[in-house]
Amino acid sequence: MARAAAIPPLRALACLGWLLWAAPAGAAEWMWLSLPGGRPVLAEVMRAPADRARGMMFRPGFPDDRLMLFLYEADGVRKIWMKNCRFSLDVAWLDPAGRVVATLESVPPCVGEPCPVYGPDTPARHFVEGTAGWLERFGVVEGDALRLGPLLPAMP
Repeated sequence: MARAAAIPPLRALACLGWLLWAAPAGAAEWMWLSLPGGRPVLAEVMRAPADRARGMMFRPGFPDDRLMLFLYEADGVRKIWMKNCRFSLDVAWLDPAGRVVATLESVPPCVGEPCPVYGPDTPARHFVEGTAGWLERFGVVEGDALRLGPLLPAMP
């Protein structure tokens, strides 16, 4: 009888554990980026290590009019890989002032192990990802400056 009474709490605990494991590391943060010419673009912000590691993984798609911004506290050589990514990306690496120090266009999803890594050997503070073609669509090239706005309390 004691065993039967323990099953519902164990199920509830197992469900709670699964929900905590499957849920994102935190609520999404957003920021407006000002592109060359002052064009504003909404960016999903990745600051926590788990969020930065996950990035675009497992997403079925991403809006062409948005970007994903990976924020770091210090400069470093920032490489990406495309494991579990379902679509090609354009990437721009930024210095602390937001100046584009390197770009890559149409980085393909990983189709086999080991997944290749991509990125410049030039140190960068942050990087920005978007669907393939965003660099051309928004006219962003090396040397351009992107202005990072304040974090938004919620998606506008």
